[in-house]
Amino acid sequence: MMESKKHYKLYKSGKQWKTLAITAAVAIAGVVSFDNATANADVASSAIATTEVSQTTNDSSAVQSDATSATVVVASINSTEVSSTASAASSETVVAPVSAESVSVSAVASSATSSASSVTQSTAAVATEASSAISATSAVSSSVATTTSEATVSATSSMNDSNLSDATSTQDSAASSAAEIRAVAAAVSSTKNGWVNENGTYTYYTNGKVASGESYSYLPTINGTGHNWYLVKDGVVQSGVQQWYGSYYYFNPTNYLKLDHQDYVQSQWGSWYMVGSDGIVKSGVQKWYGKYYYFDPTTYLKLDHQDYVRSQWGDWYMVGSDGIVQSGVQKWYGKYYYFDPTTYLKLDHQDYVRSQWGDWYMVGSDGVVQSGLVSWKGSTYYFDSSTHLKVTNKTFTVGNTTYKADGNGVVTVVNDVNAKVNKALGEIGVPYVWGGNSPSVGFDCSGLVQWAYGLSSSYRTTYQQQTLGTHVYSNVSSAPKGALLFFGSDSAPYHVAISLGDGSYVHAPTVGENVKIGYQKYFTPSYYIVLS
Repeated sequence: MMESKKHYKLYKSGKQWKTLAITAAVAIAGVVSFDNATANADVASSAIATTEVSQTTNDSSAVQSDATSATVVVASINSTEVSSTASAASSETVVAPVSAESVSVSAVASSATSSASSVTQSTAAVATEASSAISATSAVSSSVATTTSEATVSATSSMNDSNLSDATSTQDSAASSAAEIRAVAAAVSSTKNGWVNENGTYTYYTNGKVASGESYSYLPTINGTGHNWYLVKDGVVQSGVQQWYGSYYYFNPTNYLKLDHQDYVQSQWGSWYMVGSDGIVKSGVQKWYGKYYYFDPTTYLKLDHQDYVRSQWGDWYMVGSDGIVQSGVQKWYGKYYYFDPTTYLKLDHQDYVRSQWGDWYMVGSDGVVQSGLVSWKGSTYYFDSSTHLKVTNKTFTVGNTTYKADGNGVVTVVNDVNAKVNKALGEIGVPYVWGGNSPSVGFDCSGLVQWAYGLSSSYRTTYQQQTLGTHVYSNVSSAPKGALLFFGSDSAPYHVAISLGDGSYVHAPTVGENVKIGYQKYFTPSYYIVLS
């Protein structure tokens, strides 16, 4: 009977020890299950369920309760750490769009590493507590029954090895979770969002991708706060001269914004362009710093040669080789034109105008600067054919007529050769009468000259008339119209005629003939004079 009671006590004590050992092992297994599930709520309920099954004695309940408390502590710590890590990663993801090289990458990685370390340390602490519980259980068991069988010891050793293996597995799982967190953080931080400076070029990313094609988009400001408009092509912000919807625009290469004021700018390829306050590259006539310039409507470049061009509003302007719209007197294809200094348009009416250098010129209704004899406000003026300036205080001959200009440039006729020649030609057919000097009587040779030229009685005879000018002996056949042709010597000329300028002449030849036209090839004069 005593022996039976002893065996029963040993059996009961052994069963109690075994129950405690299983309880500790289950508690550690609960920790491993918790870590692998990353704060799975079912861990706590599993631990509680295990406690209910294992409650066979008060001692085992106490140990079970300690293990359960340790498990709950681990769950609380791990849940807090994992939640904190996830929150940190989420927070860094919002900030990350600034740059692929952002500091947030290292911050997230550091946070993940710290969380993983905390999980590992917590797991190690639980494993230590569980090991202590097992040791305590072993001590109690040893004091109750010091003669436990080898099979029981072997089972305990096997269970102890299993518990240590589970603890090691828990640490490996925690390290693996930390690595996964670091990988997620790295992936989040490496996802490009917003403007990214890539080798000096800004590219706009949305979740690591760039929009294809070209667009003018309202995006976060590159070099500041807020938003602004940018021209983007395949994600890359554009600058310089760019074509957009049929017009050329200029974008500042510093801030990448469309130019908002007029300026003369250099493009990315080196050429210079005029840009308006709307950012559009201009052509045609444009005002810049008090002057008007002309920009080719095809190339948009400033004109680099003289040309007479049509503006964008249809008017024509003279442009110099410097691209500036000209005014005043300008030479163009062998003629001088006058352009109004106010409108820059070619003058379209006759006027006497002052040039840009101060001299005065007569301009016709075609805008051309005049020369020669010009009628202006009821008077006649003469403008030199070389200088185009008005002639004053001078006698000059134009064609066969001699004129005199006074101090104001007003011209009067001194000797109108054509009129005199025509007067003589009007008497063809009038008979020759020796000593006659009128149509009603008739003419001799010197009488016809006296009457046609209106000479005084002092120049009635041929001899007297040859003193009116210088004798010219060369090229007599080319004597000008209106010249007096003499036949004979200087001292004794015997005949005079009026040159028609083409080798012919009009004269009163001799008795029995009428006033008529003669020819030098048949009757050649000796010399001639030109009356002034």
